[in-house]
Amino acid sequence: MKPLKTISLKQKLRSLLLLVSLFAVADLALAQETLRVALPGEPETLDPHRYNLRLEETLLNELFLGLTTFDAHGGIVPGAAQSWTTSEDGLVWTFNLQRNLSWSDGKPLNAHDFVYAYRRLQDPNTAASLAYFMYMLKNAAAINTGKMPLDSLGANAIDDYTLALTLEKPYPFLLERLLYPTAYPVPRHVIEQHGKLWTKPQNWVSNGAYTLSDWIPRAHIDMSENEHFAQPGAIKNLRYIPVTSEQTAYNRFRSGELDVIGAFPIGELENLREQRPDELRISNLLSMMYLVFNTQRPPFDDVRVRQALSLAVDQTIITDKVLKTGSLPAHSFAPALIADYDAFELPHKDAPFSERQNKARQLLKQAGFADGLEITLRHINGLENKKVNLAIGGMWKAIGVNVKLQQADIRGHFADLRQGSFDVAWAGWVGENNAEHYLSLLQSDIGNVNYGRFDNKTFDDVMAQVQLTKDVRPRNELLRTAEEIATHFYPVVPLYTTAVRSLVNNNIDGWFNNGRDMHQARYLSWRKITQTRRKIWA
Repeated sequence: MKPLKTISLKQKLRSLLLLVSLFAVADLALAQETLRVALPGEPETLDPHRYNLRLEETLLNELFLGLTTFDAHGGIVPGAAQSWTTSEDGLVWTFNLQRNLSWSDGKPLNAHDFVYAYRRLQDPNTAASLAYFMYMLKNAAAINTGKMPLDSLGANAIDDYTLALTLEKPYPFLLERLLYPTAYPVPRHVIEQHGKLWTKPQNWVSNGAYTLSDWIPRAHIDMSENEHFAQPGAIKNLRYIPVTSEQTAYNRFRSGELDVIGAFPIGELENLREQRPDELRISNLLSMMYLVFNTQRPPFDDVRVRQALSLAVDQTIITDKVLKTGSLPAHSFAPALIADYDAFELPHKDAPFSERQNKARQLLKQAGFADGLEITLRHINGLENKKVNLAIGGMWKAIGVNVKLQQADIRGHFADLRQGSFDVAWAGWVGENNAEHYLSLLQSDIGNVNYGRFDNKTFDDVMAQVQLTKDVRPRNELLRTAEEIATHFYPVVPLYTTAVRSLVNNNIDGWFNNGRDMHQARYLSWRKITQTRRKIWA
């Protein structure tokens, strides 16, 4: 019998290190196949015609491709359309489609699919709350309200590769509006076969860079590469994970469970600036965070009450003392970041705050609330939102208003707003580089995204003139007039333009800050690395 060999401690350590290295490489290879991104909540739908939430829009941007799309810097570039022309009167837009378009099941996609999608959006049976996004199409509003047939819509396929969009009125911002899911094609052959179940992973068909592979509510939404997409990205798989708590998202990022998070506790900002500047991303977002009054519910049907509450809010305190994130105070409903537009600001912007408070007390007394007023202020859950709304409650308490805070998750909050179930509520609107996108929320005929049911004929009449104006400059002048009219009735209180603060794995390339906060995964890639993607924080 041969004697057993003795293994030295040094050899044991060497073997152990080799084993650990092999596991690290395996973990790295597995992790690099999937980009893991935090979502601020659970999507309600992935039907482009029934979505409402920004987080749903984020997902749909990965799954579908519209006529126009975003580049890596958030700019507008050709998508399913390779080129387009516009008639001299601005009413007819003709889009020439790419010749290699197909659905993720391999079936060809053509101009007829866009016609079907645009008709489905306006079909009253679809009940799309954002159908108005495409009201610029001829007869769209009449169709959506059941007054005209679907085939009268101003969307026609001249042939398989040519789509003509005829507008009701000039709309110079059409290319930007086509970026939204409301303008995406949807697969008729799948919808007709499966009905409302077409958005289930087992039935899913789309035309974007990724396709839906799994969706477990409150756990994850998985996407995989669409093999039929013409320009596939370097990252083949995505996993979106609903995480409603900023602290939880931050902890999971630190532990290496997440590669991208869209927010983190504000108390960590300075530490991150010092310790992890290569993973910190901060940028101003084209957005408006605001308070909306339910103008159909007493006492908020009284403009004196709305003005009083508006006077008592100090936007600079909110941004500089409460948020401290780089968010910009807002003194107009249309964001100051909008190019080539001179927003109409709140008349009391530069008045001393003590004078504003005294005026607010006088207005409440005139409205019959000399002894005080009790209201409920709704907001979405989260520590930061709670701090902001607590601060607003404190400002209102100083003028004799007692505030009860009521919070809900993002889905429940906006569902209640659309139904008008609130007194005063926090709201937000994100996205376009034109004032009309924001001011249209106050039109009486816009639907349930006019959360406060503001109804003012003079404002509506000016907005109607806006929609008849072809050129951008005079159109913006009319928009400013409309904004001035609305401002004097105080249907909303502008609060701030938000600053996005994200954490992004430092081994991700292709992430560029932009005003729309759009970072489609097909433009991202992993850097070539030989060690674990990111050192787990101590």
